[in-house]
Amino acid sequence: MPTEFKTFTAGFGLQWLKAGWIIFKSQPVTFVMMYLLMVVVSLVPFVFPPLQLVAVLASPFLTAGFYLAVVKKQQGQNITLADILAPFSTKGRRLNLFRFGLYQMGVALLLSALLSVLFGPALEMLQSVDEQSEQADVFAQVLAQITFADVAIFVVVQSVAMMAFAYALPLVFFRGEVSIIQAMKQSLTVFYRNMAPLTVFGAVVAMLMLLCIPMSLVPLIVVMPIAYIGFFVSFQAIVSTSQPPAPSDDGSSQSQTQSGRFDA
Repeated sequence: MPTEFKTFTAGFGLQWLKAGWIIFKSQPVTFVMMYLLMVVVSLVPFVFPPLQLVAVLASPFLTAGFYLAVVKKQQGQNITLADILAPFSTKGRRLNLFRFGLYQMGVALLLSALLSVLFGPALEMLQSVDEQSEQADVFAQVLAQITFADVAIFVVVQSVAMMAFAYALPLVFFRGEVSIIQAMKQSLTVFYRNMAPLTVFGAVVAMLMLLCIPMSLVPLIVVMPIAYIGFFVSFQAIVSTSQPPAPSDDGSSQSQTQSGRFDA
């Protein structure tokens, strides 16, 4: 049966963020620790490249675990850092999350290839810079190699990829969508039908991120968990309440409300 999605007005973007703040402040330290764990895993490929594949495939599991923690808080339960690891032991969903990670890795490789094609000359010029090169001259030469069309193409492709995966993960894990491609199509449909509230949501988050720059980005450890929670609340609000319940740790189903509840 095709998935049905609700459409909301622009103001709901702020409501979803407010809901994220309400849930976050009910147990802030735990949510911050979960987010920091996700950041550490994402940085593993830069520190220890041989574990790059492991880190990429683990990312969907950790994100799904973060969302599961949100559900537990909505149900009035306490959460621990270990809750973010629950998807690793959730039967009936692990294979789909593994496949989801493979799709993400494949798209990342395609984007890297596109980056090399569009900005190859500029990247080569940056790699050839030595200590005696004038920074102003190098910067001017690099800009001369980059066209507005190239930047526009990459931004559009990157944005579409991000939108395709954004709601695909909760659709795969919480709705049990087995087709990753279908989940990506549905995610794009969600953005198309709710562009107004999601634009407001993204603009406010972007503004908060910019405000973090003068403080060495430290406040991001608070801003980003709230954004993650608010985004998942938007998923609960947009996706029809007729969806199957989220899986429990032992693979059985538990009855839960996915109607966009804003309570913590």
